[in-house]
Amino acid sequence: MQIGFIGLGRMGLSLARSLVTKKQNVIVFDIHAAASAQLKAEGAQVAQDVASLCQKSDLVFTMLPGPTQVKEVALGDDGIISHLKPGAIYIDMSTIDVDTVDLLNKEFTAAGIAFGDAPVGRLAMHADRGESLFMLGIDEQHLPTVEPVLYQMGTTIHHCGCAGSGTRTKIINNMMVLSYCQINSEALVLAKALGLDVRKTFDVLTNTTASNGQLKEKWPKKVLAGDLTPGFDLALGYKDISLASSAGASTQVALPVCDTTKNIFRMALAAGKAGQDTSCLTDFWAEANGMEKIRL
Repeated sequence: MQIGFIGLGRMGLSLARSLVTKKQNVIVFDIHAAASAQLKAEGAQVAQDVASLCQKSDLVFTMLPGPTQVKEVALGDDGIISHLKPGAIYIDMSTIDVDTVDLLNKEFTAAGIAFGDAPVGRLAMHADRGESLFMLGIDEQHLPTVEPVLYQMGTTIHHCGCAGSGTRTKIINNMMVLSYCQINSEALVLAKALGLDVRKTFDVLTNTTASNGQLKEKWPKKVLAGDLTPGFDLALGYKDISLASSAGASTQVALPVCDTTKNIFRMALAAGKAGQDTSCLTDFWAEANGMEKIRL
């Protein structure tokens, strides 16, 4: 089976690399030639454009920044839908909105192409190690084809239901993850303000029911170590929590914590934190309260 992979950003590059490392037949494309060149050196084929990639592929994945890019690549002029053969499968792994994933499902189904969504869970460091989690939405008949390929990129698959279920689950998942960013930041800044030893407080918080994956796994390696290179860019975090806020508005479900966190992300972006990891929210909250940055 020929596997196409479009979008070689921070996550996409690692996911596609896992396929190449596992000796799958992979053809890749990204608008930034340097990313494709890295995988070519490791054994991947490189397509000149989306059209040529799709013409050679039985299964295509996209991992793109957001709904605008997904619609352009999937449905735009000379996009995936125009060149992927009937009977093939297209899986979007991006974090997008409900309306976009439902549109993709409708259009690709009408074209005779199976569609599914498989947004990625866990952190970029897990993708680097081939340990990602996937929230898969697709008709069950396609699981025997899709799941073995996903297991070449990760260790855990949750079949959430039909196409669109993965995206809906990811929106909820990221709403919680990103709210933890603010909760963690408030807790650590308050600990510092109370004169506590941050290391000792951190050890308590990560060994009680207060713990969360962001604080326990990510914070020590990122902001608390002074490393703000983006495993998950703050701007993308703002996009994702905005998707959750919009989903709440469209379903008339009140999400006060989500909406407050979204506004704080917006404030951090206005303060110049774009391009930094989402954990930089702890730096932002310390600065907003007139305190020094917190480090372990």
